[in-house]
Amino acid sequence: MQPQTGAATEAPEGNEPTLEELAEALAQHVVANGTIRPGVAAKLVAENGWHGRLIDVLGILTEDTARMGYLAGGRKPEEVMTWLPLWADSPYSLPQIRTIVTSAGWDPEPFGVVVRNGLLERLVYCPDGSLRRVHGELAGAWLSDQFALADDDDILRAVREVVSQDAC
Repeated sequence: MQPQTGAATEAPEGNEPTLEELAEALAQHVVANGTIRPGVAAKLVAENGWHGRLIDVLGILTEDTARMGYLAGGRKPEEVMTWLPLWADSPYSLPQIRTIVTSAGWDPEPFGVVVRNGLLERLVYCPDGSLRRVHGELAGAWLSDQFALADDDDILRAVREVVSQDAC
């Protein structure tokens, strides 16, 4: 058997954090007002060598203060941990999650039928590339607010109506 040199100091393969580890780490990064700062995921990666879906989704969801506020209603670790599993367990790719939350979508549920029908980009972005507004709010917020409990047919009908108008 060959001796393992440096194995104790290298990050182990598969160094993905658990939800419990992330919750504990977030609690250690609380600032004076009881919240965590945007960009905390990058700090956790640097400190722990973590990688994987959970930390990647945390990075997207904690990019800025406004995003943290509308997704969790605040920036406290326990608030972040209430919605992190919803997004991490969702079937969406990281770029799809980024698109949804960039448009102020806070509930992953109503976006399933939109993604399956190839309408996510058309819903979120206007033809000129700007973020689409529907009834005065960003399209992701509109869909999350109005259709969180709707069935797929109602969601799809409303989204098709919005994107067919191509007005922003």
